[in-house]
Amino acid sequence: MAQYQSFPDATGDSRTLEKLKALRLPSLAGKRFLDVGCNEGFFCGYALFDGALRAVGIDSSALFISRARRRFPAGEFLHQGWEELPDGPFDVILLASALHYAEDQPGLIRSLVARLAHDGVLVLELGIASSPKEEWVNVERGIDERLFPTMPLLRRLLNDYAWKWMGPSVAQAGDPVARHVIHVYRRRPIAYLLMEPPAYGKTSIATGLFAEARIPVVSGDSVIADLAAGKRSASDALRNLLADRYSPFRIDELVREAFDHGGGGELVDAWVSAAEGETFALDGYVPAEWQDYVKRALIEAGYMPVAMHWERVGAALPAAADRDASAENYFLHLSEELTEAPSSEGPDSRLPMQGFIDEVSVEEGFLVIRGWVVGQDGKMPRCLQIRSVAGSHLLEEFERQLRPDVQKYLGLPHAVCGYRVRVPLAGKAVNLAKLVRTLEVRAGNGANSLGPALTLAGHLALRSRG
Repeated sequence: MAQYQSFPDATGDSRTLEKLKALRLPSLAGKRFLDVGCNEGFFCGYALFDGALRAVGIDSSALFISRARRRFPAGEFLHQGWEELPDGPFDVILLASALHYAEDQPGLIRSLVARLAHDGVLVLELGIASSPKEEWVNVERGIDERLFPTMPLLRRLLNDYAWKWMGPSVAQAGDPVARHVIHVYRRRPIAYLLMEPPAYGKTSIATGLFAEARIPVVSGDSVIADLAAGKRSASDALRNLLADRYSPFRIDELVREAFDHGGGGELVDAWVSAAEGETFALDGYVPAEWQDYVKRALIEAGYMPVAMHWERVGAALPAAADRDASAENYFLHLSEELTEAPSSEGPDSRLPMQGFIDEVSVEEGFLVIRGWVVGQDGKMPRCLQIRSVAGSHLLEEFERQLRPDVQKYLGLPHAVCGYRVRVPLAGKAVNLAKLVRTLEVRAGNGANSLGPALTLAGHLALRSRG
């Protein structure tokens, strides 16, 4: 039988070294390689040289298989046709100059792709007939006639796969059609990721673009709601976290907490489950520092992630905490006249005060006290007196806070009954427990109208910072 592949000790009809370069094989280190129609095993030998974990070649010629075994004893060479392919999966499969021999060329491509690993590649070297039509062209060769696809037909045959034309292959004497190299991959479903912060227009883009293209949209907000309500499976830790803190107005904060507490993988699993493994668009906020994690997790799940980024148009929204603080300050401003008792020094103006000390802390040289106090008239006192082992302070200005819990408990028409005071310790080293034992907070409408000391809460919070 005529020599086909070329080696340093044997020149054949094929310019094998040049063909190896034209095939543009990926790195084979640690990979599993299959050459269908391996001849004397040149490409299996290269795979072993490049560090392949396994190199398998099949050929219908017993003579070629025998020669391959002698040349490359570390390879696996099987005397068989492609009707019975070796068990895979394989990371790289090569079919060079042989597709036109198949009775069912599309069927052979399907069989080879089915043997690929998840991220594997089928390297096709084949002749492509020149024609603008989508057709098979019967080509006369020196020894027979064979069918070759045109490029329009090949595009249709490969429509179910991801593929790339890598360039022309090496011309061989007597070739009736030009040879080309095509790399073929399994087609991954795509995850289009719209992960920008709230108020960036994610939903508008998702419904306007992907719904129009009939690509399912997975709502991150809806998935969070379902997980919190127990409508989707989740670990106890994630479900409890979401259920305890769920609010439709705080989804962004909840998503961040879920990722920060190790629930990101479960969120990705829930999105994939909602998409049923198909291409989808995610309409859901993901903190910037977790977006690369999401992409990697989707790749592991078999997806090709496509992250979309854009600039928000319009005025920027303040952070939720800043927005809430501004709203509360405004409400407190409106409430001052309604909730603050008039100034008076007369003993007859002294009204009984009720209230508690809820929290005592030492922070960077200051004594900080938090609690609530309100008179029988439903108004806060105008001043507070703080006495302890660290000293005495009369405060006519202090921070008022909203306490909706106290409002509900007392049935007040407003929630402005909380206080927070901060007095210096003047460099004194104090023992927090001793300080609390000597602590007195009295409230009134003037220095001469202070009521009895407020009660320490049963669950008093003690903190020391710095």
